[in-house]
Amino acid sequence: MMLKGRAVVGQSGGCTAVINQSLAGVIKAASRAKAISDVWGMRNGIKGLLKGDFIDLKRQPVSLVQQIANLPSAALGSARHKLAPGEELQIINHLRKWDIRYLFLIGGNDTAETILRIAEAAEREQYELRAIHIPKTIDNDLVETDHSPGYGSVARFAAITTQEAGLDTKAMKEVDPVKIIEFMGRNSGWIVLAAALLKESEYDPPHIILIPEIPFSEADFIERVRRIYKEIGYCIVVISETIRDVHGNRIGAKKEGLVKDPFGHQYVEGAANYLARLVEKNLNVRARFDKPGTIQRMSIPYISPVDQEEAYQAGLSAVKWALKGMSKVMVSLKRLSGKKYRIQYKPVALEKIPHRERYVPRSFLNSEKGSVSGEFLKYALPLIGNKLPKFPSFKEIKLKT
Repeated sequence: MMLKGRAVVGQSGGCTAVINQSLAGVIKAASRAKAISDVWGMRNGIKGLLKGDFIDLKRQPVSLVQQIANLPSAALGSARHKLAPGEELQIINHLRKWDIRYLFLIGGNDTAETILRIAEAAEREQYELRAIHIPKTIDNDLVETDHSPGYGSVARFAAITTQEAGLDTKAMKEVDPVKIIEFMGRNSGWIVLAAALLKESEYDPPHIILIPEIPFSEADFIERVRRIYKEIGYCIVVISETIRDVHGNRIGAKKEGLVKDPFGHQYVEGAANYLARLVEKNLNVRARFDKPGTIQRMSIPYISPVDQEEAYQAGLSAVKWALKGMSKVMVSLKRLSGKKYRIQYKPVALEKIPHRERYVPRSFLNSEKGSVSGEFLKYALPLIGNKLPKFPSFKEIKLKT
């Protein structure tokens, strides 16, 4: 007999350009299910479930849900909240009080931990609950999935804006010949690698790629900037916010006063600024830096249609599996073999997800040429969608005098 009751969905962690697509998928599938009486949204992530702060989603106009699906950010509000001891039981009591039998959380690594703790508490309390984790993170560091919804759009942003910054720096090379661009990504360099997706020749930006997976050397960095500047007159460097030296120290990070989120992740700042000053000190040329910050994960013009569709289908799949009796699983995107890019949505045990991170394979980067490998191009290009801009320049044609 099919489990009957209410469904509740929440959004957690950092926002993305497509997290509302997953929300829309849940709303559509859950609203059509006979076993689900109501579809509620928890405001501000798991905090809404703790406070009993909900919004009715089933009775929202379909056209409005579609419009919101196309917007970035988290329409329900988000939060970073690590469950304190005893809060799982508080949540189970709330679920029981409102007859909520279906729980969907859209988020990253920490969200996986949260929903797993709730699901395990429900088992201990003998409360029948279907709990599904829907993946989301721009960092692309979730394990057990080919990639994470949210990554395709931020990768598109990085690829295009790096070329745009390159055009500006090339034009202004007599004034500001070096540009450092700092992208997000926490402990992995997936976003930074995407900055090279539209690079067509060794002279195109980016010229230097720095990721956390490869220890940073000041001497090597300065020498590479010097060589590139001497050869072509300008240099574009793309870096992760958390690049580290050989001792694991974050470049440019303050030694004191670093803010941490409830899960212990540090909010860092300073790498791009530090490298710009390092260039000016050692090469006596002006260096500027760009730090897109949170706008890189929120920009509407750079949303990948592939990313949108995959995020939406992930939401649909979560509800479908819950109705079939599945629980304690994450929606995983599995790439199929073949020349044409295709994926399947597969359930993966939720226990495999928390406290693990997926890093960039060395085979994806050609650091000496400031580029990425064909293997990475094959992996990432399908994720950012088509209709990509071109960046031609005038040919060097000798004057007729």
